[in-house]
Amino acid sequence: MQGAVIPITMVSGNSVMHRINPIPKLAWAVGVLAISFATRNPAILGTIFVLGVILVLISGIGKAYLRVVMILFPISLTLIVMQSIAPAFPKPWTPIVPIGPFTIYQEGIYSGITMLLRIMAMTTFALVFIMTSHPSDIFTSLQKIGMPYVLNFILTMTLQLIPILQNEFTVVLNAQKSRGMKGTGFGAILPSMVPVFVGAIERVQQLSISLESRAYGSKGNKTSYRQVAMNLRDYLVMIGAFVASGLTLYWIIVDKSLDWSKTFAPNPTVSIIIFTFAAIGFAVFMIFAVRSVLKA
Repeated sequence: MQGAVIPITMVSGNSVMHRINPIPKLAWAVGVLAISFATRNPAILGTIFVLGVILVLISGIGKAYLRVVMILFPISLTLIVMQSIAPAFPKPWTPIVPIGPFTIYQEGIYSGITMLLRIMAMTTFALVFIMTSHPSDIFTSLQKIGMPYVLNFILTMTLQLIPILQNEFTVVLNAQKSRGMKGTGFGAILPSMVPVFVGAIERVQQLSISLESRAYGSKGNKTSYRQVAMNLRDYLVMIGAFVASGLTLYWIIVDKSLDWSKTFAPNPTVSIIIFTFAAIGFAVFMIFAVRSVLKA
């Protein structure tokens, strides 16, 4: 079960990315999101992904990032497999090479690769934002730019509850294992969900009492224990996000040659290698998942 939980939470550190205000990092994440959905160009998406990986290395969150990617990447490989034989493009499709009862299409290889790069690019920048920003700092920063207090609170509590529930699952699974019950694999999820959700309900009740005792919802200026300020570096980073995102989106909209779906034509050998690698990667992931279920 522990391997099935995606560990998305802040990673403590003192890197340059940790010291940047959450708002500029959020601006970059939103900009990458917009660019990723606006283009299918693998060069642009690949460049964004590489830049994101560089930020991961600078931030020192490599181990936590890899734990997430090791779960998402094999699942994302199915996009290449499925798109290669059934492209998300209007017909007619351009065949490259037959493989068994199926045919690998040019548009499918292109679509599968761009979808994979799109997911990895968006995920990488989002994880850099989440893993280098304290939830309270995100709350305070969003409040300063005018986000409604209730929505801000919901967002922040969601980010904070994810690691809490993950830890509770770990505690319950270890308790089950110490009592001779199933403690690993997907088969251990069902008996562990009852105490975890009971604890979650109790925590919500305690939270509601705590909010009422602190006059939550009353009018007046809301304060925060953690104080976050924007300095010159933060403003420059945020301006850079707006400028880079705006110019890139304008380039994507104006330059129609960025659509390589009709010109991207890998030879049959390369196409088979890409298709086989994606199929093997997903098959290995499924084998480990099924073995975990059977062991449980």
